[in-house]
Amino acid sequence: MKLLYKLEKKIGKYAIPNLSLYIVICFAIGYILQIFFPQIYVYLPYESTAVLAGHQYWRIFTWIFTVPGAFDFFTLIMLFFYYSIGNSIERATGTFLYNIYIFGGLFLSTVGALIAGIISINSIETIGDLQTYLLGSAVSGVKMTYYLTISIFLLYAYIYSDAIVLLFLLIPFRVKWLAYIDLLLLAYEFANDSSLIGRVTIITCILNFVLFYAINENYKKKGYRRSSYMRRSSASKKQKSRFSVVDGGAGQGSKEKKTPDSITRHKCAICGRSERDGDELEFRFCSKCNGNYEYCTEHLYTHEHVK
Repeated sequence: MKLLYKLEKKIGKYAIPNLSLYIVICFAIGYILQIFFPQIYVYLPYESTAVLAGHQYWRIFTWIFTVPGAFDFFTLIMLFFYYSIGNSIERATGTFLYNIYIFGGLFLSTVGALIAGIISINSIETIGDLQTYLLGSAVSGVKMTYYLTISIFLLYAYIYSDAIVLLFLLIPFRVKWLAYIDLLLLAYEFANDSSLIGRVTIITCILNFVLFYAINENYKKKGYRRSSYMRRSSASKKQKSRFSVVDGGAGQGSKEKKTPDSITRHKCAICGRSERDGDELEFRFCSKCNGNYEYCTEHLYTHEHVK
């Protein structure tokens, strides 16, 4: 965890804000190319055969433009949905951690697909093995972006487990139940996928979420209530310098700093609640406010930003 804090302190300023918008733009470009320029689009998805045997190394990077499905009315809803939940995740975790999650998922998927492709090529002995490999290589290119979106949704369901979404725009569902369904579908696809590349792609999707879950749980155990280490540290220092008092003890020649019992560690700038009002309350600083303003989760997204 100390390494992560040091990374945020050194390179956190380079984190890309509103990263979800760029992901949606990549998908939008992919759909445009798929519909109007299919002769170009076919060179974008990741395929182990093309990369390892055909030396088309650009596919290692261009697979992010691969669309997770055919274009229709629900595609527009899907793009807006993932843009919305991505922004919600970024507000809750902070820009730096959200960048770590997305780019970590891209890295794991790419490395996993490369390793699985190398192993599969070296294990080909029969025509059947070759056909399975070629099919798995082609399908994995399409599913890599699909599993990336699943990974984003799992994180959203972890953070906002009680949020309600309308399935097919009609049926209200708690996101945590939809996440359980996604996990069951992933388990089913894993069990029925005959290609190593397909299975590894599913594993990297789950692994990215599990790693983030472990990091976040470690944050909680160490008492950190938000993801931005730098802002939290500076706020803590300001609180100490503002609320510490100088009290000359009786019969003592030196001055001693004491902190009054009325001072709380966290306090919402809107409702004034603190950690003393309930153990279930959580508080976070707003990265868009000019200053160290802390809010409870109820007012974190509804307050007016301080300019």
